[in-house]
Amino acid sequence: MEIGIGLWGMQSTRSAPLPHVTLYRRLADDAQHAEEYGFPSLWLTEHRFWYDGYLPSLLTAGGFIAGATTRLRIGTGCLLLPQHDPLRIAHGVNTLDQVSHGRLDFGVALGYRDQEFDGLGIHRRDRAPRMDHALRILERASRGEAVTDNGAVVTPLPVQPQVPIWVAAVGEHAVRRAARFGFSILLSDAHDDRRAGELVELYHRTAEEHGTDVSNARMGILRYVWVDEAGDAAESTVIPRLRSLLLEQLGGWRYLSDEDGVPLGFETPEKLRRAAEGVIRNNAAIGSPRTGIRRLKNLAASGVDFVVARSHLISQTQPELYRAMELLGTEVAPAVADAGARVGEV
Repeated sequence: MEIGIGLWGMQSTRSAPLPHVTLYRRLADDAQHAEEYGFPSLWLTEHRFWYDGYLPSLLTAGGFIAGATTRLRIGTGCLLLPQHDPLRIAHGVNTLDQVSHGRLDFGVALGYRDQEFDGLGIHRRDRAPRMDHALRILERASRGEAVTDNGAVVTPLPVQPQVPIWVAAVGEHAVRRAARFGFSILLSDAHDDRRAGELVELYHRTAEEHGTDVSNARMGILRYVWVDEAGDAAESTVIPRLRSLLLEQLGGWRYLSDEDGVPLGFETPEKLRRAAEGVIRNNAAIGSPRTGIRRLKNLAASGVDFVVARSHLISQTQPELYRAMELLGTEVAPAVADAGARVGEV
């Protein structure tokens, strides 16, 4: 199992307000520390039309990271592809892969928030066909094939023979889409280990049904991870921060649903609180390096081979973040990378 670090969304929230010029300046420092601690990749996240200035332009920020680092891969987790013009994105992807000398991992998501589609003048109901159309264009653009009826080719070509494409997967439709194309998946942090295993199995079953070669695909997932020498005592400081983040972000983005599938927002505070507590209890690894190793090794049993560790909780200080990143990168990541270790062994 490999561990990347994330998610940077450049939010200036009410609980942790900072000027955006400071947040973007810090991004270069954060990326350099991630590279120093041995992480293979740093992941950005996209949304728009929210008070906190959530990062709306992943490829631009990715270019900034490329200029500040030399080895670190740049992950988009994820760009909301149906909200963009696919040819513009194809040009941006190929250019960023050139700028970074082949260090781009391009993650895409369907998007779900009505305000974003409405604000861009796009019908939300059209998002699935827009997604499939854009993915086909990205595939052709990456290989130097014609992307329009008149034979136009996107230039420059990327450095990589094929820029890795990841599809964010909350539900089964997204898993099946990724499997049909043969792309990697990035499962939601709302899924516990058992559900993650079911979706990985669905991916491989779908790929087999369609005769798709997925030998190069990765099975990824988002996980809240915080490592601290204080061990379980760190929970008293970290979990309240994570709870605050979840209540604001999940309430504003209406990301979680209740038992009837109804999206949860600020208008249902008790249901939202219970859902957030479920994420903390079942889908987070918070505590000592030993705890992190145990939780992530257990996750590996589900078939997941890549984790984007969500250690950027917004309200933490840079020294706190860097120490957590250092422990995760130098102690936890090497331990869970050991393919011969028994699941649950520490």
